[in-house]
Amino acid sequence: MTSLRRFRRSVTRVLIACACLIALATGLAVAAAPASAASSMVTTMADDGVLNGAHGDPAPIVAQWKASGVENVRMFAEWAHIAPSPDATKPPAGFDGTAEGAYDFTDLDRKIDLIRQNGMTVTLVVTGPGPIWGSLEPARRNNRWRPSPAMFGDFAHAVAKHTAARVDDYIVWNEPNVATWLQPQNICTGTKCRVYSPHLYRKLAAAGYDAIHAEDPSATIAIGATSSRGDRFVVRTNGTTQPLTFLRELACVDSKYRKRTTGDCRGFVAPKGNVLAYHPHSSRYSPSYRSPYTGDARMGDLGRLTTVVDKLTKAGRLKVVGASRFPLWLDEYAYETNPPDKDLGISPAAQSAWSQWGWWIAWHNSRVKMLAQYEWIDEGDADADADPHGWQSGLYFQGGKAKPIAQAFPNPIFGYRTTKTAVVWGQVRTATGPMSVRLQRYSGGAWRAYKTLTTDSRGAFTRTVPRSTTAKYRYQYVSPVDGSTKTSTSTALRKR
Repeated sequence: MTSLRRFRRSVTRVLIACACLIALATGLAVAAAPASAASSMVTTMADDGVLNGAHGDPAPIVAQWKASGVENVRMFAEWAHIAPSPDATKPPAGFDGTAEGAYDFTDLDRKIDLIRQNGMTVTLVVTGPGPIWGSLEPARRNNRWRPSPAMFGDFAHAVAKHTAARVDDYIVWNEPNVATWLQPQNICTGTKCRVYSPHLYRKLAAAGYDAIHAEDPSATIAIGATSSRGDRFVVRTNGTTQPLTFLRELACVDSKYRKRTTGDCRGFVAPKGNVLAYHPHSSRYSPSYRSPYTGDARMGDLGRLTTVVDKLTKAGRLKVVGASRFPLWLDEYAYETNPPDKDLGISPAAQSAWSQWGWWIAWHNSRVKMLAQYEWIDEGDADADADPHGWQSGLYFQGGKAKPIAQAFPNPIFGYRTTKTAVVWGQVRTATGPMSVRLQRYSGGAWRAYKTLTTDSRGAFTRTVPRSTTAKYRYQYVSPVDGSTKTSTSTALRKR
């Protein structure tokens, strides 16, 4: 993700002012649905920095994840980090990627076991960049450039064979529409460029899916995992491909969904998977923001995303295995904060409010089966005056100081009002079954008891409340973790 920072900074400065107006005009993008609409959605954490020890001993932090309601952890099995001699142009003498012991899984095992010991499941992203020798053009010494599908398939087979007893869910490659992870994004001749990365990824996805499925037929395997936005114009070799353009190219159709059978699409075989993974980051836009660029799809554009995916599936250009339509794993979603990021961050208070809004949108979309908070602790420099590196989207600043979102994460709440009704939604993420929550209303300068509610088995509730422009709501409950009384953050009723 971090290689996008320069591009994101330049785009952000141009669009921030109009984005605020668009967000206000758009309102909530997703209509309310029954509380049970996405009751199987899994709460996931994605923070490889923590698991890799970037913030000290990961064990106590991972324990906090479980205590905060995290059920699943998305983590990387990165080819270059596991392969022998990753900087060499040739693999070690006698190397056989299919042989037992070909790869060193020591560190991967440590992380998987730590997660499982804390009562959470693992979603494993089997991804590049790979070793230099894994490229079809190793002389370039670029481990992102044209990875060999055959060698990657051997790696995916080795990973699945080693982890099948402990991992049920896999994602094949991370952000293949971003040059940080896969190159070239485009093939350029002179001043003309054509999109290329989807055609490269189609082969990688097939190799990865087939290898994992062969070793673990019961595994759930996702493809996609693209970023939410990209370059509108294809003018450079290594940019970022718009996600919906990427999907159409992956399926070998043009913008009008007409099949393509020549060039990069010769010999086309429909990519297959059980799930589509996706990263609906909204940057500095509210969760309701609808991108004016139809090749992009942020949290407010999930309907646009599923429309494209369903068209491709119906036409047989994408193949969903085990379902009639692709379920969605939103395996990254977050807002960065200012401080420390003055260019790309929103205020910590807005991060908390907008994240809960986005969590509600995901919960009420029946296609969404996973939602991952992208990072627990900020990356980069803790100095607010420094130019931060990485993402600043954690629940905690560097050094451990909590942001407001840290209180909200275990027990989100969101409310909205229309011309006819008003609704409050919340979820106790640590719930192990139906439980009692005490909904409170702030009016007349004090918090007062409003209703005692019983959640569903996932700790969620939806309650119709009086329409009001001034009232706020929060809820209290007895924690299933330690028996203490917990209080959610508060919500006003956003206008729809």
